[in-house]
Amino acid sequence: MKRTLLTGFLILFALVFAQMARADGILVPGPWPPDDIVMVEPMPAFAVKYHHVDVTIEGQLAKTHIDQVFINQVNAQIEATYLFPIPEGAALKDFKMWMNNEPIPGKVLDKDEARRIYEAIVRQQKDPGLLEYVDRGLFRARVFPIPALGEQRIEIEYTEVLTKNNNTVPYTYPLNTERFSSKPINDVTVTVKIHSKVPIKNVYSPSHNVSTQRPDNNTATISYEETNTRPDIDFSIYYSLSEDDIGMSLLTWTPKGEDGYFLFLAAPPAEVQEKEVAAKDVVFVFDRTGSMSGDKIEQAREALKFSLRNLNAKDRFNVVTFNETPAPLFDKLQPATKANVDKALEMAGALTAVGGTNIDEALTTSSTMLNDKTRPSFVLFLTDGLPTVGVTDVDQILADVQKAMPKFARVFVFGVGYDVNTFLLDKMAGNHNGVPEYIRPGEDLEIKVSDLYRKISYPILSNLSIDWGAMKPYDMFPSKIPDLFKGSQVIVAGRFKGSGTAKLKLTGEASGKTESFTISQNLSESMPLNDFIPTLWAQRKINFLLAEIRLKGHNKELVDEVIRLSKQFGIITEYTSFLVEEPGMMFSEGFDDEADGRFREEAAPKMAMDTGGSAVNQSMNAQIGINSKTANVNAQGYYDGDGNMVTVNQVRQVQDRVFFQQGSNWIENTYTDKMDVIKIKAFSEAQFQLLEKDPALGKYMSVGSEVLIMVNGNAVQISAEGQEKLSDKDLKKLFGS
Repeated sequence: MKRTLLTGFLILFALVFAQMARADGILVPGPWPPDDIVMVEPMPAFAVKYHHVDVTIEGQLAKTHIDQVFINQVNAQIEATYLFPIPEGAALKDFKMWMNNEPIPGKVLDKDEARRIYEAIVRQQKDPGLLEYVDRGLFRARVFPIPALGEQRIEIEYTEVLTKNNNTVPYTYPLNTERFSSKPINDVTVTVKIHSKVPIKNVYSPSHNVSTQRPDNNTATISYEETNTRPDIDFSIYYSLSEDDIGMSLLTWTPKGEDGYFLFLAAPPAEVQEKEVAAKDVVFVFDRTGSMSGDKIEQAREALKFSLRNLNAKDRFNVVTFNETPAPLFDKLQPATKANVDKALEMAGALTAVGGTNIDEALTTSSTMLNDKTRPSFVLFLTDGLPTVGVTDVDQILADVQKAMPKFARVFVFGVGYDVNTFLLDKMAGNHNGVPEYIRPGEDLEIKVSDLYRKISYPILSNLSIDWGAMKPYDMFPSKIPDLFKGSQVIVAGRFKGSGTAKLKLTGEASGKTESFTISQNLSESMPLNDFIPTLWAQRKINFLLAEIRLKGHNKELVDEVIRLSKQFGIITEYTSFLVEEPGMMFSEGFDDEADGRFREEAAPKMAMDTGGSAVNQSMNAQIGINSKTANVNAQGYYDGDGNMVTVNQVRQVQDRVFFQQGSNWIENTYTDKMDVIKIKAFSEAQFQLLEKDPALGKYMSVGSEVLIMVNGNAVQISAEGQEKLSDKDLKKLFGS
């Protein structure tokens, strides 16, 4: 019986996974393997209506349920085959697809039979996407004809035991469908519910901005959702299990022949007793100058009211509003009694906006109120303008505040709008162990202030330090370890030289007492999923270097390091975008004055701006990279001078390798233009010979039909032209004996 095969169709929902990751289902037109093939003109086939993933994890046992609807976009019924690459070590538990009230049966195929199907589809369709799966088993089900323009819902469920390294457990679900979807997916959600008898501490996603709910110490719910999207980043989470009051995790990754990379995490329990929360001192410093009129002063009033209502009974506080002169509510810190809070709320409700901006006197006045180093002490400083009254020189203001502010105080800065001096605010926060936040025009000031105050309102451990034991860390970001609050976690990325087993000790102060916590980790145990750590570290270092250049001036040595890291790790910023605009620069063996000259010409003028939209967005880019709780390590983008997110599409990261696009060709970053290249024809026997020798190459070949990959130090170009079969001599050169 003849079957029709739609050539050029898009294989949808072929989700890319890392070496130990899971795989999603694929719906392809026609039966596979086909009884016979008739080639026809390319036609659009299946789109995806929605993709819902619900994961429940009990301790380390994970159950993943996938619910997806495929849409037949062709005005004719199509028979199809559903393929599901079996995750390694997973057990398929359920498959639901119904036709005429009858369940559709399926069959699990072994690796050899599965590989023949994968390769057949790749060869016929000239699409390398399925090369991801050539070393996997396969579940296959024949789908009866789907009606013209109709839908097919498919549900599948599998279970697996997650691997724990020390006290940390990773879970990954691939969400890389960008190059397969014929159009954006209407609705993508991933929900992970974790329950454990051992308390859950750190919950961290290196890939996505997720919402995390912690109803109690033994439960966590992590949610991610997007609409009208083409997901292109695998969804990953890490969670730690610990009976300790402060749970710690140390993740490491050591490339062959290099120093290691690490990610350190620490978190308090989700439920904290009132007696465990340190009493704090806080001074609210609020700008009420004329430029704050309108929506800004209204939002500032509500933000201040929220913060006041959320003071703890043991806290002390004051409110200093300012224009030409500061106006403290009290002459010194007062306990957060109902009477004092009510008085502050009444004052907040009457705030008006008028006058000039005396930042220097407002902050120096506030600094003198903090004098008890046994209590966590904070200044929350909000302004929307430049200093116009009193001392207006930025360096002098910084020097005055440095002299007046106690070393133990933390300064959190809020810059409202674009008419702020970002050099002043960034340095102010950096000098006093805080972070700057910026509220762009149109953003809700009340929400930003409330979110940060909610974070710092329950201090758990302050003045943190780490004894790294046998580990010899360097290049750590952030270099100063921040305080630990309820609902927060400390995240430090860095490099290390040590080996063997390291015993780390975290020390901090809680209610005036010193407390310590320890964790042991074998530094040579690098879980395969930890290969994201170098990219996360490089992202933070690049943003740190850019901030240094911006605040201290152009430095060729720093510029060269930014460019080197951008090339090595595939991290493109606003100031290294010329590397992909002129991709030949990516593949030269070294750097010369050309790269520094381009950086100086294109970046220096923008980086010299201390106020305006470009300056605010530069500061926000830097903070995202250095201090962000979660970093999308595979995402490429930055805020430009107009506040728009610019996405870079010429870079792809596949596990620990990086590819840059040059025309239609994707080239691995370690290639240089002086290397000899072995050229082979795409989808020929030669390409599949490489896969037979090393199936792991499939995930790199899947980047595109034209791709240059490194094979054991040799450059191999796969494209429309080249040899169709590799000789024994070629194979020996590539793989040895």
